[in-house]
Amino acid sequence: RYDKPTPVQKHAIPIIISGRDLMACAQTGSGKTAAFLLPILNQMYELGIPPPPQSTRGYNRRKQYPLGLVLAPTRELATQIFEEAKKFAYRSRMRPAVLYGGNNTSDQMRELDRGCNLIVATPGRLEDMITRGKVCLDNIRFLVLDEADRMLDMGFKESVATIMNH
Repeated sequence: RYDKPTPVQKHAIPIIISGRDLMACAQTGSGKTAAFLLPILNQMYELGIPPPPQSTRGYNRRKQYPLGLVLAPTRELATQIFEEAKKFAYRSRMRPAVLYGGNNTSDQMRELDRGCNLIVATPGRLEDMITRGKVCLDNIRFLVLDEADRMLDMGFKESVATIMNH
């Protein structure tokens, strides 16, 4: 149901497709999520899925090496982005996963074991999954900090810095 791109989509999609960094601000309901998910998933389709890093191949087959990461400050926003990602990746070889606190960790680990190319996560839970050895960020090509200002206001500065160092 995308007849005409919104202003944020019209400007963001070409920038992301060209491989440049982008910082965008727009009102709620303006199509920001589609503005970053569509070109990222498109690039993932075109570039394909690289193999895990050579040094870890065969070591831990259940560790995931996603191509894209979307960090969000709340479980509600992470879930909303994940639902959109599932729609855009439907019937494709790209598989999104969501990680957030406040629910069963083992369910999320089982979902990760099925594979993922795009992770939508809150900082705390992603940091936990990295520590547990379930996720490695060595193959990340696309990074989105959705509502980055809010993440910093909520006290996620150290978690975000730790994730960026990975």
